[in-house]
Amino acid sequence: MREFDDGGPRSDGPAVVWAGLEHGPALVVVDPTGAARHNDLPATWHAVRDHFQIAWCRVPASTRSLEDIEDVLETLAERRAPVTMVAAGNACAPAMAIATQFSDLVDLVLLVDPVGDEPETSVPTRVVARSEGGDRDRVEPPLPLGHPDVVWAVTEALAEQLSEGR
Repeated sequence: MREFDDGGPRSDGPAVVWAGLEHGPALVVVDPTGAARHNDLPATWHAVRDHFQIAWCRVPASTRSLEDIEDVLETLAERRAPVTMVAAGNACAPAMAIATQFSDLVDLVLLVDPVGDEPETSVPTRVVARSEGGDRDRVEPPLPLGHPDVVWAVTEALAEQLSEGR
């Protein structure tokens, strides 16, 4: 698993990057690797921002990342926007715990390469992408949230959620 020190290259930039729609459904992305450091989403997410408001929470960029995520959800609660959370790697368990705190707002948590046991939560969760690592994978787990396979899996899960009427 990739980890970045406090002074690492991904700790520069904003703690939260907002993009996309001002109203409508929201995605809260909890990124343990700190992509979007130049105040823009990874290019693979640009089409997604046409349909959602996205709050990209960059864990390495903040010493108070959990509070930043809570602040984002409180902002979205004021708008009464439905929220789906997306998290990867070691950010999955904290994202699920925060989703449980905001279960009246968060409809679904999508996980990419979750680490360890998934905690109990009242919010539906779904693993949408997994990288086994080793010789077959070019990228060691967790897959970066900007990886095209991750974006495809997230958009497929969101489409399924819409078709189910959530």
